[in-house]
Amino acid sequence: MYINLTTANTQTTQLNLTPELRQSLFILQFSSEELADFLQIKAVENPLLDIEWPSTRFGGTFPKSAWVDTKDRLLNNIRKPEDTIETMLISQLRLRNLAKSTYAIAKYLAGNLNEAGYLDVPLEVVSHACGATEDEVLEALSHLQNLEPAGIGARDLRECLLLQICRDSNPDPWAEIIIENYLQELACGKLKRLAAQLHISEDTLRVTLDYVRTLNPRPGLAFDHLPQNYRHPDAIIRKEQGDYVLVITDAYLPKVAVNEEYISYLSGNMSGDGSLYLRNHTQDAQQLLKSLEQRRTTLRRVIEIIMMEQKAYLEHGVSFLKPLNLKSIAVQLDLHESTISRAVQSKFIQTPQGMCELKYFFPSGVSTVEGENASAESIKSTIKRLVDLEDKRHPLSDQQITDLLVKEGIQISRRTVMKYREEKNILSSRLRS
Repeated sequence: MYINLTTANTQTTQLNLTPELRQSLFILQFSSEELADFLQIKAVENPLLDIEWPSTRFGGTFPKSAWVDTKDRLLNNIRKPEDTIETMLISQLRLRNLAKSTYAIAKYLAGNLNEAGYLDVPLEVVSHACGATEDEVLEALSHLQNLEPAGIGARDLRECLLLQICRDSNPDPWAEIIIENYLQELACGKLKRLAAQLHISEDTLRVTLDYVRTLNPRPGLAFDHLPQNYRHPDAIIRKEQGDYVLVITDAYLPKVAVNEEYISYLSGNMSGDGSLYLRNHTQDAQQLLKSLEQRRTTLRRVIEIIMMEQKAYLEHGVSFLKPLNLKSIAVQLDLHESTISRAVQSKFIQTPQGMCELKYFFPSGVSTVEGENASAESIKSTIKRLVDLEDKRHPLSDQQITDLLVKEGIQISRRTVMKYREEKNILSSRLRS
């Protein structure tokens, strides 16, 4: 076999990202909080950067009198940890006169409840872990289930509801029988069949159903304390004299500047390596300022397009939300789609309809008969409106809701309607009756 080796010239284009461009893209995708932290790090690394933090970031300034007895003041400001299911139950167990072994088992059980307050661990596992018999575990469980809130420590929904009914001083007379023996039929909405089996009227059964709905199927969520995350808007859209105005907010970001006096002083007292150090840090500081201005400009341009496209939403609410896509915004601004993606990432905007993430304006959508798109959020809002206005004696099924949406010109399947209904936490028609 003969192999012929030849040389040939080829011409290709390749995009090489410079360190400056990488930094600009990096900064663009930062949220306000992330950008503030990044600037703090840069200020430590570069002595030529002057950063002035707004007083709002630290809650304002304090008069001298406020610093009297500083130690006690700071200690009092430390937030105590929130009580959990486990700590609340253990504190109640300590008040009961339990045997040492029973208390140890009950404490173990309290530490193995899920966030809803249910016991996920099988009793045999608890018995093996605690070195106790199953009867001893059941005794400890009964003590745990007598604690507050009612229904805590249950092993399933049926037991959770029954625990609450048993501790109610005035329960519905049929509730315990129905929950004990007919919970599945009740959940499926088979009210006529259930009323016939119990030899009671449907009205009586509906009264029982209303009572059951007052019970808490997840008693542990009362102790599910999630940390509060406060968000500051990156931009504000407000209406002034009939027109919508955009304001890019920098109130929670520091003011960044290059210390020219410091540069002047150092340049006259440095040579060699010191001069190179000064030049590199000066270029780095100037490039940072340029990247921050580019971020601000890009963010403004993107939000201005969104504001123009979403005037109906700003005026009338979520039912008029128009689905956008990154590509259409990129074409209008002559930018790359990935740049738009970075610009809307982790950014929040305050509008007349409330504060939302910029990504909120880029939802999935479905087609209409006019060939346009309707956003998923607007369809969810329409589904909720239809359910709110339905005859509660004859609630709309998913298929009926689908038919009504099709009549309004929205091409949607029953499966999608069911998905959107569940995302809005709306029960099925059988459970709404």
